[in-house]
Amino acid sequence: MRLRFILFLVLALAASLTAACDDLLGSKSDTTADEIFEAGRMEPGQFNEVEYVALFPFFSQSGDGATLQDPMDIYVGYDEFIYVADVRGLHVLDLAGRAAAFIPIDGGATSVVQDRKFDVYVTARRDTLLNGQTWNLPVVLHYAGLTQGAPQLVNIIWHPFDDDSRKFNRPDPIDTDEEVEFTGVTVLPGNSIYVSRRGPVNSRASIILPHNTVLEFNTEGVNTQAIVALNPALPSLRSAINPSDVITFVQPPQRPSFPDEKHFIIAQTPDAGESLRFSVLSIRAVVTPDGIEYRPDTDKIGVTGSPELGDGFLYDEFKFQNPSDLAFAADGTNYIFVLDAGKDSLFAFTSRGVEGVAPPPGASATTPVVVSFGGSGDGALQFNNPQGVAYFRRIVYVADTGNNRISRFRLNTDFE
Repeated sequence: MRLRFILFLVLALAASLTAACDDLLGSKSDTTADEIFEAGRMEPGQFNEVEYVALFPFFSQSGDGATLQDPMDIYVGYDEFIYVADVRGLHVLDLAGRAAAFIPIDGGATSVVQDRKFDVYVTARRDTLLNGQTWNLPVVLHYAGLTQGAPQLVNIIWHPFDDDSRKFNRPDPIDTDEEVEFTGVTVLPGNSIYVSRRGPVNSRASIILPHNTVLEFNTEGVNTQAIVALNPALPSLRSAINPSDVITFVQPPQRPSFPDEKHFIIAQTPDAGESLRFSVLSIRAVVTPDGIEYRPDTDKIGVTGSPELGDGFLYDEFKFQNPSDLAFAADGTNYIFVLDAGKDSLFAFTSRGVEGVAPPPGASATTPVVVSFGGSGDGALQFNNPQGVAYFRRIVYVADTGNNRISRFRLNTDFE
């Protein structure tokens, strides 16, 4: 804490000199600077040993040099570019937040991911004319060549046309299909993808499979399965209630190979006025003689409620209000991030599902240190309906939708 105290004195001296200059020259309001120097006004004993701190400037520039409009998702790719989906389309920024490329998408983009070949998948909507009627349907747009500066749309995955569950009964749209959304997309070890889908049809007994599920598509865009083990209507440890996102553990940085596993985490959204006992679920894909079985993650469930392990858990009851996005740190820290639009907050968990991050050597804590933060507003550590979260090189990026910005945070400790 000695270093913190010295920093406090230095900042206090700087503040007094600044005030003297203002008396002579006048002052100019700078809210960003106010937020940065707010730490210098705190009492030394109030600093946390381990915490996420804001990195300024936050990003607001779009891929075409204009400004972002309602950013809905963010992903930092294997090529070390930042991909942002907003109501105008797909924006590509460098790590400094400077414009690199822009792909306009009618109706906007809602989520984005990059595979290990540097191809990019974007969820969006698109109109199609069929039988004299225009239908607005969810799609996954598959782009190649963005890293090389020559973007090419190589494939479109449509609901319901590319949904194998509809192929042999009702391939044409029905009224409920315009209410369907693709809410998240993530990559598997072989560059196939999972897509989370939600809509009004929940019954397995329907002529079509339920809308609320996770679909798998191969690299050619062929639907290879809908994970029917996820219950679309009954909340449980293995359900899919209005899925808002899905992630796997195949994430940057690049490496020669990833374990050939299909485990995933799914975020669920409660119906209006309701809540879910467990709205973020970790699902294990277990290989058996009869094929892959999708089972609840008993390891993360089993540690819940053990005070000797930590102060909070992924599987605490009613932990989240409206989880909107998920991220995983594949750099060896293995942290899991849950963005909650209902609470305007960001939660961090260890790979075991304990809330917090590992304490650094010399810290007073012996269990994971809770670093979750947030609150409603436009302050440095606040959000307004955040919809996307990403992680890269110890930096957490949040698509702060209501504030039209990409917020950035780094895990700092007293010992760095």
